[in-house]
Amino acid sequence: MDVVLVGLGRIGKLVARRLLLQDHAGLNWVGAVEKTKDPELFSYGLNYDSTYGKLDARVEHTTDSLRVRGSNDVPLFDDLTLAIEETSPDLVVDCSGSQESAEILLSRKSRFTRHLFAQPLDLVKRDSDSRVWVYGVNNSDFDRLKIPKNIINPGCLNNCLIPLIACLNEQHKIIKGSFVSVHGVTNTQPTLDRANRSPRWSRASNSNLVPAAHDSMGLVNHFFPELKDKLVGRTVRAPVNHTSYITCNFELNERTDTDSLLRCLTSTKIIPTVFGVDQEPLVSSDYLTDSRSCVVDGTSIRVVDGSTALLSAWYNNEYAFACRMVDIAHKISQAS
Repeated sequence: MDVVLVGLGRIGKLVARRLLLQDHAGLNWVGAVEKTKDPELFSYGLNYDSTYGKLDARVEHTTDSLRVRGSNDVPLFDDLTLAIEETSPDLVVDCSGSQESAEILLSRKSRFTRHLFAQPLDLVKRDSDSRVWVYGVNNSDFDRLKIPKNIINPGCLNNCLIPLIACLNEQHKIIKGSFVSVHGVTNTQPTLDRANRSPRWSRASNSNLVPAAHDSMGLVNHFFPELKDKLVGRTVRAPVNHTSYITCNFELNERTDTDSLLRCLTSTKIIPTVFGVDQEPLVSSDYLTDSRSCVVDGTSIRVVDGSTALLSAWYNNEYAFACRMVDIAHKISQAS
């Protein structure tokens, strides 16, 4: 299946790296779209990353393309419509999160192309042929006959939290709860103080813990309507360049104990490439290239007063999220 990538930023670069290393056969990268059409710049960015290190497969460049030994050249475009016309892709993978790209992708010119979005853009959510795919949770909704035109891979926090709730719901029911996510920095934050969208968001990312409200509970409510207005969360941006940590407080509908809760988490039906439990005292750097969406910190599991579950989980907000993009693309290719 021929794939065009939109955006070679933090997520797009990691998706491209997995495609180049051919972790998933059947996905053929045929084009990329970036506002700055500079193959030399983006070949350098693919080869080297300050967080994830050097790429095993060397990427070269021509005047208008990226070149990988043993593969076809990947042309670089600054216009998505032109990229679609020139490459006729089966799937457009939008890693940019830009509203402009969504408008183009939903135009009539691309009506025969499937699209995978890295974020639930408003325009996409309003489209009648759009579905959210939390990989590992609702895979059965996307069989060969049910794959829609537009597929949305939700944000990294939802990819962690929703499998965790689904796992607990296999044996328990959550009545209410709260969570705090300690999240690594992103490119939306400044390295030094500067005027930005809010006072806290204007502060230097490498010098501060930056609290932020987590208001996007709509997707959790969609999957678990019984938790509407009963689950609240916050995030805190921390000065680390990868991997996040979520701590949850869930009140359960029946009594349990720590050992029973651990057995519930380790015997889940959710596939191990998405969900797991680590019982060693690990830290964020141990999850640099962990592809799982949710990894419960087994040392954190506690039950208070018989029915309140306290637990934490790791998720690499960049790498694991990019892995889910490729996983979904691979499943689409198998169904096509």
